[in-house]
Amino acid sequence: MAKVEDCPGFETFGADVKAAREAKRLARKTLAEMVGIEWRYLANIENQGAIPSLPVMIQLIKVCGLPVERYFNPEIIREESEQRQRVSHKLKLCPKEYLPIIEGAIDGALKMEQTAKQKEDA
Repeated sequence: MAKVEDCPGFETFGADVKAAREAKRLARKTLAEMVGIEWRYLANIENQGAIPSLPVMIQLIKVCGLPVERYFNPEIIREESEQRQRVSHKLKLCPKEYLPIIEGAIDGALKMEQTAKQKEDA
């Protein structure tokens, strides 16, 4: 089994899986069953930095709603600010019923920015 230090881009994989599992209110055993692995194996992934096999990794990314580009194309992610990465990750974990509220807040912020730019240009 590979370790995090051997896999650039996967430094946060275990912590991301754990955060997603907790955000979805899934017990470790439940997520492990959904993915078809033992809960102890999942604990090693979450807490010890174990890198799972590709099929298990794909299932964890799907079930947890993790951003695949973070792990397989880390250069793109490194170009984004740390805050933008955190917001993007939290958005993916957010329950669907709260998305209209978040979208409204973003629309409001963008409108305020646009109005401020129009005043500067005037």
